Amino acid sequence: MGKLLTPNSVATSPIGNDLDKLREAAASVHQIRLSAQRELELAKKIRAEAQRYQMETGTKARSQAQQLILHTRLASQKEVEEMIRQASDEIQKLLADIRVIRITAQEELAAQRKFTDAARLFSLSLALKEKNREPEGKRKKQLAGKK
Repeated sequence: MGKLLTPNSVATSPIGNDLDKLREAAASVHQIRLSAQRELELAKKIRAEAQRYQMETGTKARSQAQQLILHTRLASQKEVEEMIRQASDEIQKLLADIRVIRITAQEELAAQRKFTDAARLFSLSLALKEKNREPEGKRKKQLAGKK
């Protein structure tokens, strides 16, 4: 058989050089693989963080939107209630004015009735006076005719 290879002889032989290059290449590939795995893990963490952030942001946005809707509804409800109160106050004032006008009209009508009754009495009184005067005038004429 041939020569026995010793570590020194392998290192200096062309096969030994190739073996060293392969070992270096394997170590380099291993380092690249470890680096790629670290990058992949980091990318997964970043992606998970981004998804968590997206979910938190979405939840926060929905919550804020719901609060805004609630505040808007409450503000609208208060505004509507205030408008109803104002309208009710105005209606109550109008009703009070209508009552005053109705009472005034009734009083005016009652006064007109009194004036009408007084005018009737006055005209009846004049008519009675005229009627009473007429016989006196006829009596005087009759008396004057007899003389």
